[in-house]
This record gives sequence, structure tokens and C-alpha cells, in this order.
Amino acid sequence: MSASWLAAQDSQSFLQRHAHWHDVLDPSTLLASRAEIQNSKSLLESLGSRNTEKDDKVMMAEKLCEASVHPDSGRVLPIFFRPPAYLLLGAPLVVATLVPHATVASAFVFQLPFQTYNAGFTLANGNRSQQTSHHPLYLSGAVLYLTCLGAAPVLAMKRLGIRSLSGHSIFGRLLPPPLYALLGGLSVVLMRFPEVEHGVQVVDREGNVVGASQKAAQKAMKETALSRSALFGVTTLVPSLMKHSPHMLRNPRMFSLLKHLAALVTFGMMVPVSFSLFPQKGSIRRDDLEEKLKEKTTEATLFYNRGL
Repeated sequence: MSASWLAAQDSQSFLQRHAHWHDVLDPSTLLASRAEIQNSKSLLESLGSRNTEKDDKVMMAEKLCEASVHPDSGRVLPIFFRPPAYLLLGAPLVVATLVPHATVASAFVFQLPFQTYNAGFTLANGNRSQQTSHHPLYLSGAVLYLTCLGAAPVLAMKRLGIRSLSGHSIFGRLLPPPLYALLGGLSVVLMRFPEVEHGVQVVDREGNVVGASQKAAQKAMKETALSRSALFGVTTLVPSLMKHSPHMLRNPRMFSLLKHLAALVTFGMMVPVSFSLFPQKGSIRRDDLEEKLKEKTTEATLFYNRGL
């Protein structure tokens, strides 16, 4: 975690972080080659923490690196797991799970790629300061568990034989927002719990490593889980609040299309909001750290990479 990265987003308000992410999530950054990304990274490393006036080239390099490079490891992220790709790929995946499903199998089939991609993005953009990894069997089991939870409302309707309008309203409109909020947060917890076990690296304002903190890891995981819950909870809440107009009652397909479009637009608007709810450069007070770490520094506040 470099000092230059620590300087970014420091003491920014929510609105400033939102404007920043709105810029970083530019889909055009996905077209950049690996060589362009490496050149941008080298340029920023050569500047270091020097307080030089930023020209357009430096600002573009910062934008490209934040959209493509992991702040801990310094490695270029896989293109599908970069933040701008999450904006483009996550929307159709979550909307596909909201389509009314005639069978439990179809609900499961649509949930599986959504939960797999969401888990992969969480892993790729988590804290990498400590060597943590999951067993492939655990990852498969966690994704299948989340998939089954996502398909549970359809299973319940089929098993209970619910056909009434009130029943469909409960399972189709009222249940999805809290369920998807739970799934979003639970996915983060399942994918990132090794960070809590091993701790995440905390540094001072100059970028000097103080040590690995489990309490900082807990704070990072909690904030990321809350931001993901907000993303999926609001995305599913907006279409569930839409009501049939007399005209739409005569054209249910149009109403269904409008609900799906509303979910797409809401997801697109909520991604930068979700990323901005908490600073990516997390901070924790020295008094809240473990005793062994308090002895290693006198600074009042330490920093870590929260992840996305």
C-alpha cells in the first residue's frame, strides 16, 4: 500500500467520493491494454508522493490505475473483475434473477452465474495485504449455498402451492429487497472471512507498515458487507415499489419490461453510491487496535485497504 495511494480520497466527503467513483467507473478504461496500464502505474510510481501539479496525463494515469490495479498487490485485475466491468456485467445478471421463473430449476440456473460473479468480484477486490486463500470446495459450497437461498422464494411458492395474488405479492414484491440485501452482505462475509482470521495490514500516514490487525479486518468486512447490501437491496426495492396503472393492466408485458429497466437503471446508479458509502482507504483509531499494535506506533489513526 503506497503513500501515494494513501493520499487519494483522504478526508473526502461522501459526495466527493461519489464524484470520484463516477469518474473511475468509466467503461472506456476497460479498453486500455495491459501495457497502457503498466505505463500508467510506472508513471505514478515515478512521481511517488511528490506534491506536483497534476496534468491531464497524470490524472488519466490515476484514473486508469484505480479502475484496473489492485491497491494492495499492485497487480492488474482480471478485466471481468474490474470496477467498471462490475457496473456493466452485474446489472444484467441481477435483473435476470428478478425475472419471474416458472420452475425452481430456472430460478437456480439464473442465480448461479449471478452469485458466482458477485463472489469472484468480492475475492478479486478484497484486501490482499495478507496471504489468504479459500479451498475450491469451500468456494463452490458457498456459491451453491447463496444460489439456493436466492432461489428459495420460488421453491417455497411451488412447495406451498401458492397461486393467490397476495401470495405472489409477498414472494414477488415484498421478499426480494430484504433477501437480496442479505445475500449481498452474506456473500462478502463468506468470501472475506479469512481476512478477519489473519488480519489486514495497517499502515501509518507515510505508508509504513505497522502490522496485521484483525479488528481492522472486521471493520473492513462489515463496511463492505453493508455497502453491498445497500446496492442489491435498493436495486430490488425500486421495481418492487412500481404499481400497475390502468393502462399497464392491459399490457402486463410492458409493465414487466419497465420493472426490468428500472432495476437496470437503479443498479447503475447504486454502484458508485455503494462504493462511496465508506472510504476505500479505511481508517481505524490506534485505541481500537490490538495491544501488540498499539505499542508499535504513536499515530492516532492508522489506515488499511477496505476493498470493494
